[in-house]
Amino acid sequence: MARPAPGADRSVAVLELLADHPKDRFTLSEVARRCGLNKATAHALLSALTAHGILLRHPEEKRYSLGPRLVAIGDAALNGYTAIDFAPSVLGRLAAETGLRTAAIRLEDDTISVIARAGAGADLEAPLPRLPHIPPLGALFMAWSDEPSTEAWLARAPASEVVGRLLEALPTIRRLGFAVTLWSEDYHRLFASGADRPSHDELRLLLAEVGRKGPLPAEVDTATSYRVHDVAAPVFRADGRVELAVAAATPPSRRDGIEMSGAEVLALGKRVMGAAQELTFAVHGRRPPTDAAGL
Repeated sequence: MARPAPGADRSVAVLELLADHPKDRFTLSEVARRCGLNKATAHALLSALTAHGILLRHPEEKRYSLGPRLVAIGDAALNGYTAIDFAPSVLGRLAAETGLRTAAIRLEDDTISVIARAGAGADLEAPLPRLPHIPPLGALFMAWSDEPSTEAWLARAPASEVVGRLLEALPTIRRLGFAVTLWSEDYHRLFASGADRPSHDELRLLLAEVGRKGPLPAEVDTATSYRVHDVAAPVFRADGRVELAVAAATPPSRRDGIEMSGAEVLALGKRVMGAAQELTFAVHGRRPPTDAAGL
């Protein structure tokens, strides 16, 4: 068992206080009070952090802010481990527990990409799917996004009916902590590869048809049966943004989805959410408050 390091814990507490209030500046007394330190300990700690450029102290106001040394540290951290590095083992365990195909999905440059997958039903030799970030695709990422980003995404919807359905579904995703996508032949075709892969024009038509049908239920009723394509949950970064989605999906060989009761859907959602939370914890991510995201 690791030995306690109170000095390190105190330093982290000070840095988190200043990082959580980036527009504020704090005096020695305020730092001591907010971090639960006596003034002598706080003074020694702040002096050491300032000497290394971790903090800056205004000579007249005698208030502290984060310092320039953290910029270089932050840049270096961007090259460190991310949730993607920890995903394969988590996906493997989730696939073994559920018997489903599992995947890690990333949104980058308006493209949704499958970057890792596991499970007996996964064709590991097939090309990894890449799809445009056009509604209804990517709803899980947008459920915790800021309002301008969500509005820009909705503006790309291939049909006006899609927007209304998504506005009903996004709050449910945030409340549950995961997204349920219902199976349909059109949705299944989106992920076809090789000669069966839809062209650009066909893709927009498929997305419009999928969106009109409402692939994301606005509620999960335990007394109702659902034909499920996949269940996905978010992995959060330290800034509260969604870095990845972890999904458990119908194996490719199943061309009619999986019939599940509402209770079974919720149970699967909790398992998938647990896997996503494991990755969030691994990278010290933070889930934002439910009422602070989306539209």
